[in-house]
Amino acid sequence: MPGTLIRNGHVVSVDAQRNVYPGGFVAIENGRIAQVGPADAAPAANRFGDVIDATGCIVLPGLINMHQHHWYTLFKGMADGMLLEDWVSGLLLPLSLHMDADAMRAASGIAALEMLATGTTTSLNHSVTTTTPDIVRASIEPVAEIGLRHVFAKELRCRTPGNPRHPLGLDEALAAYEEEFRRWDGTAQGRVRMAMTIESNAHWVAAGMSTEELITRGYALARKLGVRITAHIAGGTLSLEKGFLKYLRETGRTDVRYLMQLGILDSHWILAHCIHNTELDLEQMAHVGASFAYTPTSESIRGGGIAPVAAAQRAGVLTTLGTDGPMVDYSVDMVEQMKVAMLMQHVRHLDPTRLPVDRVIEMATINGAKALGLEAEIGSLEAGKKADIAVFDLDKPYVGVLHRPLSSFVTAGKGSDAKVVMVDGEIVYRDGAFPRQPDAMALVREGQRIATGILAKAGLSHGGVS
Repeated sequence: MPGTLIRNGHVVSVDAQRNVYPGGFVAIENGRIAQVGPADAAPAANRFGDVIDATGCIVLPGLINMHQHHWYTLFKGMADGMLLEDWVSGLLLPLSLHMDADAMRAASGIAALEMLATGTTTSLNHSVTTTTPDIVRASIEPVAEIGLRHVFAKELRCRTPGNPRHPLGLDEALAAYEEEFRRWDGTAQGRVRMAMTIESNAHWVAAGMSTEELITRGYALARKLGVRITAHIAGGTLSLEKGFLKYLRETGRTDVRYLMQLGILDSHWILAHCIHNTELDLEQMAHVGASFAYTPTSESIRGGGIAPVAAAQRAGVLTTLGTDGPMVDYSVDMVEQMKVAMLMQHVRHLDPTRLPVDRVIEMATINGAKALGLEAEIGSLEAGKKADIAVFDLDKPYVGVLHRPLSSFVTAGKGSDAKVVMVDGEIVYRDGAFPRQPDAMALVREGQRIATGILAKAGLSHGGVS
């Protein structure tokens, strides 16, 4: 296909040398980056079928959202004032009972639109419901159709003491997971990848929803298939009655320590939240190569605390960024996550140097690619890599005068400043339009209709949740 030239932009490569090219260019051919460099090395524009003038823009690798729950997009704004534990019982569980394939399809499409429109090109979608083949299809197909790169982490669940009505035993659940892996991994020209969700935290184990056999055999299957495992770890509030501390007191072990005791924590694991991880937890994660998905706005809006991400980096843990689902914190803007991550760590440590701007850019790009095992393909602007690229327009009154474009972008810019977003060299968002979804708002209106019906069925549509 004809190539594309992005020129005159402030190109932040996030390559091994962390090269930055003011007024630089990125040349794309056959879906991959052919060349990156300074203005004086730019190839002739007449060689390309499309030339994007990035004057006044910052050019980044596409942002990588390492913890998302796509279907939550149907229920933004419903959880004001709720602690996480109350949110689970009062909102998540009642609504999840009514999420059929039509609802999941609408939600997945809207989630993809929002992420592309804010510069995200890859999302790790952590399944929190029991999925059937129809639900898996409805979760994956709309995202692929709109063009986002999607890592779908299908849950591993089975019939357990705490989940006695699950239709599958453990052997059947493992077989079902492998069948979905064979069906979907590598589809949509490689834009769809599978991962596995294994909930191994103390809350799930104490409730009998997860068992040691489920966790260890799920891990063995993940290793066999070469897929990443995502898990909620050390989250929630410090309530002695229903939070993290309750189970820490009962079991005497942290969530990380439990996985270490089982002998299964390694680089396959992407541990989300980690709000209450101890220094020893962080040392063990670094030792075995487990990664950390930091979701700063989710933690703050639910009153959960400030996760020790700066300490994790100092310990050598690979740290990444995610948004959590928009039913939790209402936004999937990864630019917002970068800013809040930096601010929260500075508040936690009373030190404005603990999480610098260039580090949060790494967390939102190359670190996510490394955690997914995809760093050879995405996460930086380098020749030979897939052309997943986000161009953000900084020529805005609220960004103002530019002295240090990267600092201004993270602290004053917004995800909605995305001007052009590419996945595999294909423009999937440009100047407010989605080439693969011409009437994006029709999809949003359909989501509104479906969400309103689900809220009514769950008894939450008339003040059930403040």
